[in-house]
Parts: sequence; C-alpha cells; structure tokens
Amino acid sequence: MDDTSNDRRCTATSKQSGERCKRAASPDSAVCAMHGSKSPQSRDARERRRAERQALVAAEAFGLPREVDPHSALLEELHRCAGAVQWLGAIVADLDKDEVVWGRVKETHGTQLEKGAENGTTYAAQTNAFVRLWQEERDRLAKVAKTCVDVGIEERRVRLAESAGQQLAAVIRSVLDQLLLTDEQRSLALQVVPNELRRLAGDVVPGQVVGGGAA
Repeated sequence: MDDTSNDRRCTATSKQSGERCKRAASPDSAVCAMHGSKSPQSRDARERRRAERQALVAAEAFGLPREVDPHSALLEELHRCAGAVQWLGAIVADLDKDEVVWGRVKETHGTQLEKGAENGTTYAAQTNAFVRLWQEERDRLAKVAKTCVDVGIEERRVRLAESAGQQLAAVIRSVLDQLLLTDEQRSLALQVVPNELRRLAGDVVPGQVVGGGAA
C-alpha cells in the first residue's frame, strides 16, 4: 500500500485491517479508486464539488458588493436580460431544424455504457438546451420588464429629466440676469440657448430656428 499524508489519504476503512485505508484519495474525492472513487455516484459528486468551487471563485471575482439604488438595479437587470435574449436568440436561429428537438443528452465515461448508447454518448428527442435557455430568459425578461413598469421606473426617469431641465433653466436665467443684457439681447438669448440645447440633444438640424423659450 502507498503511504501518503493524512489530508490526502482515502477516508474509507480497509476490510482486511480494519484501519483507515493508506492509499491516496482520487482527485476531488474523499476515497481512492479501490473504495469507489470511480463509481458513477462518486464521479457525479466530484463534478458537483468542482462546479461549486468554480461558482465560488466566480462569485468572489465578479460578485463583489457595490452600492446601487433599487431602480438602477432593476434597469441593469432589464438590460442584461434583453442582451441575453438577443444573444441566445441568435444561437437558436442558427440551429438546424433537427437540432431543435434532437441531440446529445449524456456522455458515459469508462466501461459502463448504457443500453442504446453509441460510443458512450446517449442521444434523445428533447428540446435543445439553447432553446430552453432562450425561452427561460424571455420569461425572465418579461417578468423584469413588468416589475419595472409596476414600480414606475419610466415615470421616475421622466420626473428626473423634468427636474434636471428645470434646474438647467434656472441656471441659464441666473446667468442671463448677471450678464445685464438689454431686453433685445435677452430675448435673443432665450431663443438661441434652447435651440442649441435641442440641437445638442439631436432634436434640431443645425441652422434650424425653433420658437423662443419662456423667461
């Protein structure tokens, strides 16, 4: 038997000696091959543990906390869902007709081939994984969009825009007052400034004159 450090030793008990097995445990397993690390159940458990570790690493790398208000968080999620739907939709559109409802569902490793399996790969009639993901993400997008509507995000954005516009108008009036313009100059400024602001927003063609604003 192979001696190894306790932290890497198989945790099973030897039937011959009644003591802890001295063999090294298989990677990502608590037991050695002799005590079942190659069994389908043990292999599935290793895959789960490996996936959990990868998810933990991803969470540590990409899930760092940050401050965000609820409305912004909802809008970000809405945009993410819309992007995912578009991306998955492009993949689904490229699938062949047969791929939508038929494909590989399982791979069998080693010598334990399932009945009906070919070269360790099982095929079956079922919805393609990308189609399922696309459908699920569409449902999620609809739910997030409804939540945004229910909490009045669009109305809030309009109110914020109106408030910002009022503040900007107040600043412009204050600047004009401090410039001590004549009535004619002030009247011209109240036409030019709003027109330039609209042009900046893309609502006015350069050179186009829009009706004057209110003082």
